[in-house]
This record gives sequence, C-alpha cells and structure tokens, in this order.
Amino acid sequence: MATKLFIIAILINASFAFWFHRPTPVAQADGREVDEACLQHAQNGNCEFYTCFDNRLPCGDDYYMKKHGSYYCNKTTNNMHRFTAAGQQFLTDIKVCLMEPLQELYTRDFIDCHDLEHEAVAAIAPCFNEYNFCEVLRTNAEEFFRIYEVTDLFTRGAGKIWRAILRIATDCGSQYTRQFSSDLSETLLNSANDFMNSLGSLPINNIFGSDDTEETP
Repeated sequence: MATKLFIIAILINASFAFWFHRPTPVAQADGREVDEACLQHAQNGNCEFYTCFDNRLPCGDDYYMKKHGSYYCNKTTNNMHRFTAAGQQFLTDIKVCLMEPLQELYTRDFIDCHDLEHEAVAAIAPCFNEYNFCEVLRTNAEEFFRIYEVTDLFTRGAGKIWRAILRIATDCGSQYTRQFSSDLSETLLNSANDFMNSLGSLPINNIFGSDDTEETP
C-alpha cells in the first residue's frame, strides 16, 4: 500500500513540476459583449457555459475552461447514467455550483488565465461538501473513477483538481478513506500501466515491484 500511495504522490507532484514555470496569458474580451444565453447556461449547469466563456475570454485549449471545465463537465454528463439516483442528483447540483462563481468572471473585460483556474478550483471543495460528496462516494466510487484518468495529471491545472478532491475524500472518515485510497491507488496503477505501455515502456508494476508474489512450484 505504501508503494502504491508513493506512486500517486509522484504522479501528482510531477504534474505540478511539469507546468510550474510556464507563463500564463491574460484573456481579453476585445469588444465581445456579454451573452445572456451564456450566463443562462451556467444557471442551468449546461456544459456549454465553459465553451462560450472561453469564446469571450479566450485562454485557449490548454487552459482550465476547455482543458478541465468543459472536459470534466461533459465526461460527468456522459457517465451520469452509471450513477445511483443520489449520485446523479449530486452531479447535477455540483455542475451548477461550480459554474456559479465563474459567472461574474465571465462579465469582465479581461482576466488572467491562472487566476481564472485558481477561482475555478477553489470552488470544488465548498461545492462537493455542500452536496454531501462523502455520502455519494460511498455508493458511487467506481463511477467516479471512470471520470478521472492518470494521463490527466500531466495537463495544466489537473494536479490542483486531484488534490482538492483527495483532500475532501480524507475528510469522509478514516475507515472509508482507507477503502477509498486502496481503490483509487489500484485504479491509478492500472491506468498508469496502460499509459506507460502506450509509450513502449515497462509497466509500472514491473518497475516498482508488484504487491503479489509468484508461488514457486
């Protein structure tokens, strides 16, 4: 278990190091008017909000609104049918909640793309806690793991998102956290193996050693 959690920590910290000194642009509206239909998307929890936000204040494909906001919003929508009724309600509620603080930012004439990312990630913990993430996670853990992929860790801002969610999960109680960490580490290791194999490298289990030992005949 210690080895598995060590790998997760390396992956998350590597994602921070990968992007640490990259300069961020300032998005300019350049005369583009505020679109009331875009604000309505946010009030309805419609994933199109992330696209129309970036259309007015373009940070680009490598920044939060498209890279993570739109990506994860659409991914949760597409996987919503896999969740329990309570899980589906949770996803519906947090989509609206996560977009709410971004509405005022959308009306500005310019915004630093790093500051935008910070504001968006800062909303994760309050929204997840407000809508009882811990209770939903107990019966929907596998479904949540379908949404997050290890390769996402190496994109701008992903490490912050993972850290925010893992931090919330640790507040769900020590007993459940142990189960959550075990399931999460197994999922990450499987995904990491696939990722390394796609690069033609050795599987991570072979590099770090497997928890299972082969029986000698």
